[in-house]
Amino acid sequence: MRDINTLQPEPLLPSNTILEVSCPVCGNHCDATPLYRYTVSQAASHFCPPSRDADRYARLVNCIRRLWQGDECVILRCCNCAFAFGHPFVGGDEEFYRILHEQKDYPSWRWDYDVAIAEALAKFSQGKILDIGAGVGMFLRGLPDTWERYAVEGSEVTRRELEAAGITVFRDLEDAAHSQAGTFQVVTLFQVLEHIADFETTLRQCRRLLAPGGRVVITVPDGDAMIRQEQLTGCHDMPPNHVGKWTPNSLSRVLTQTGFSSGAAIPEPPSWNNLKANLHMRVSADANEQKSLAAQVYRIQSKPLRIAALSLLGGPALLRMLRYGRQLRAGGAFGMVGVAVTTAD
Repeated sequence: MRDINTLQPEPLLPSNTILEVSCPVCGNHCDATPLYRYTVSQAASHFCPPSRDADRYARLVNCIRRLWQGDECVILRCCNCAFAFGHPFVGGDEEFYRILHEQKDYPSWRWDYDVAIAEALAKFSQGKILDIGAGVGMFLRGLPDTWERYAVEGSEVTRRELEAAGITVFRDLEDAAHSQAGTFQVVTLFQVLEHIADFETTLRQCRRLLAPGGRVVITVPDGDAMIRQEQLTGCHDMPPNHVGKWTPNSLSRVLTQTGFSSGAAIPEPPSWNNLKANLHMRVSADANEQKSLAAQVYRIQSKPLRIAALSLLGGPALLRMLRYGRQLRAGGAFGMVGVAVTTAD
């Protein structure tokens, strides 16, 4: 069996173009051939094939073209710190995520939350905690009453749900950093940083919010695992949703640059949920072929029927990927805890 770990990234489309771009993390200038090259139509189709919803696809095309200010984005990788990033380096905005999340569901609990509880909340008996990109607040809702719960959430709909659950909500992080500086024991960013181009400002604002010795808990998809995912499932880690592919080295660097001492990387453990996610991505990638069975299933309007039909496609998808063995259950993310140091500016 060929080990997926030995696979090397290959361009989506052949290209001999060599680009010299500064790494957003370490500033290194490195000539690089793009790992992947995406057109606007490929990106929009990844999120919503036109056969599934032509209107939503057209809105995504217009939005992504505006964000990229052109028709193409390439993925480059720094030869110094191994951070991979989109060029142009721009994340999705409120309009993009409003379109993207029209069909989004939120998980009830994730491994990331256990990392925060074990590595940060256990260090304090009580205090204030802020979850950035909180969604409907599943993590905050599960915390004991000894914690004052705050959230940053850009969606008006989810802000209302958070407030109804007794969680204090900020519309943006800058507002929180201005009004609540130095008052939090813990700040969490679960699978958020990979969406943000201006990550350094975000982390400096997190440092400003924390009391000395406070902790920021970050989880991100693992950059190497994302490249393997693309080859394992055919499902691409597509910008402008994910614009950064983080590695432990690059994340540790940027934490140090923004006023934290960083701990060791905490890998996501293997799980059956990861297997299910890989199968879902394989089926989603198949759906981009308009004449495929997966594409036909995604056209089913009834959500319960669509879910039932998609589950039936999981068996054939599993057979196609069995040669990758345990990689199907392997974790595709890692966490890291930064401790606020007193020398931050």
